[in-house]
Amino acid sequence: MYSMAYKTLGGDAKRMRTTESMLRVIREGLPMTMFDTATEAVGSQKAVFAALIGVSLRSLQRKKEGHLTPQQSEHTLAIINVYTSAAEYFGNKEQAKKWMSTPQVIFGDKAGFDYLDTMTGIEYVSDVINRMKYGMTA
Repeated sequence: MYSMAYKTLGGDAKRMRTTESMLRVIREGLPMTMFDTATEAVGSQKAVFAALIGVSLRSLQRKKEGHLTPQQSEHTLAIINVYTSAAEYFGNKEQAKKWMSTPQVIFGDKAGFDYLDTMTGIEYVSDVINRMKYGMTA
């Protein structure tokens, strides 16, 4: 489920082979270095990405060498998963970033990025991308 997202963040995809191993990684929390990689991957400012995963940038700065919480980790992986899926559809990361940051009719003239602050929003954006992948009207 999140193996490609984890690999994108610099992790070993083999650690995410099974549901149990995935849960172990999420419960341990992603290292703070993966937060930095995630913000670069989506082309976001750190403060904006921090808000998406439900934490202030100041809180993250205080735990420089620590780990994200399980909830923040799962949310980060889910966001990266959406961007990976969009990049597959559009053919490259830059086009995916552009689409995710441009208002779309399907999102009520909001950008897909605006929906990534909740798991429901992430599922919605992911569903839209999947519909486009399989030739359905987005």
